[in-house]
Amino acid sequence: MSRVLCRRGVARGALSRAFSADHLLDALKLHDSENVYVELDSGGWVCAAGGGGGARLCVAARLAPHPLCATVLLCGAAPTVRLRAAADLAPHAELLLWFADDALAALDMPFLTPRNVRARQHYVCHACAAPFDDPNPLKVHLFLSCAPFQPQRFWREVAARLQAPPPPGPPAPRAAGPLAPAQLEALATEWGRARGGHVCVYCGKMYSRRYGLKIHLRTHTGYRPLRCRHCMRAFGDPSNLNKHERLHAARSGAGPGQGPPGPAGPARYACPLCGRALARRRDLERHVRTHTHTHTQAAEQ
Repeated sequence: MSRVLCRRGVARGALSRAFSADHLLDALKLHDSENVYVELDSGGWVCAAGGGGGARLCVAARLAPHPLCATVLLCGAAPTVRLRAAADLAPHAELLLWFADDALAALDMPFLTPRNVRARQHYVCHACAAPFDDPNPLKVHLFLSCAPFQPQRFWREVAARLQAPPPPGPPAPRAAGPLAPAQLEALATEWGRARGGHVCVYCGKMYSRRYGLKIHLRTHTGYRPLRCRHCMRAFGDPSNLNKHERLHAARSGAGPGQGPPGPAGPARYACPLCGRALARRRDLERHVRTHTHTHTQAAEQ
């Protein structure tokens, strides 16, 4: 089976040019039997070496077995989508593809409920009882209505759903349909109540607080309801969001009175040695210690 590999390093957040369902269908005709390599074109867009763009990378890439394993995400909704690097990719790293929240919604990709989880690394289809070691293959299995996975079949179904016209008006609630991610999170959190703490129904990990379990559950479901107000990047853990937003604050200015503030306001602390802006005093202290350590090493040499 062919794989998609990075010829050179690709930075997190790098995007492909937008492509449509028709491009996916055209890419399926290429029948890649050898590895496909990722490059950046003259405009800095992620593309496939030898042509084919993001669509070719999509149909050739392996699907990530777990949302946290994905190195590239298919983003957007009809009529066009694009790829986005979900991590910094080193040369020769493999692309493992999964779907961002907007694409999951556009495709109506199934998500798992506690009835699909029997134990850690033991997932079961509620329709046909087929077992799986990882969650994403089960989601694809349900997406294909329990048919055996074949890349050609899978991507044709993806293209068909991207081409389907959206239903008129707001969607009607489904009384017996799948739970929304927030509802699933609330249900799994409630079911996790146990003597002495709160237990993850996916892996059995125990938490002393309900809130800790709630945040942990998102590592299994991929639910990321929090958004950075500067760049709209999605997060499941508020602490990770806060760290990310502090980076925006640190980059927005060098300190009070040193130029106009950026989108997040000026950084409060600036390094007296190199001028780097930092958002917190303890970050500045740690940064200055690094300078001091480096200077001492240089003097000893």
